[in-house]
Amino acid sequence: MTDEAAILLRISLFGLAAAIVYWFVSYEPFGTVALLVLGLGPGFAALFAIRQHRRAGGPKDPFWDTVRRLAGLPRADPEGPAEYEADEVAVIPLPSIWPLGFSLGIAILTTGFIFGLWLIVLGLGVVAVSLGGWLAAINRENLYGRVLKDSDAGPHEPNR
Repeated sequence: MTDEAAILLRISLFGLAAAIVYWFVSYEPFGTVALLVLGLGPGFAALFAIRQHRRAGGPKDPFWDTVRRLAGLPRADPEGPAEYEADEVAVIPLPSIWPLGFSLGIAILTTGFIFGLWLIVLGLGVVAVSLGGWLAAINRENLYGRVLKDSDAGPHEPNR
């Protein structure tokens, strides 16, 4: 089972349980049907994702790994570094303040549509500065943050 299917199954179980509780508390049909749809929609998507995963020949997890994944718990620790080779490992970018500045700029910009042109100009300025800083941080990270496995390059030396 994939992580996405587990999340969809958890949402589905919540919707179905909430529908049952809601019905017995309120006897109101519209809310109950809405909660049932909340339960059945993601449940159908989860079953479809599980079926596609099995068709694609994905790895079959042991029973307890499936239970842990469905409960939202992380997988058990690997036995050694050889188990990491099969995983798709992504590089997580370094923390940055620029996405926060960008989102604040967007908030100021959209507020300007209500309160006036000066906020639009201010928001565009904040967005431009934040976007420039964010892209510069990404470029610095890509240029100086990579380490070659088989060379003597240090962590702060650029790859050539």
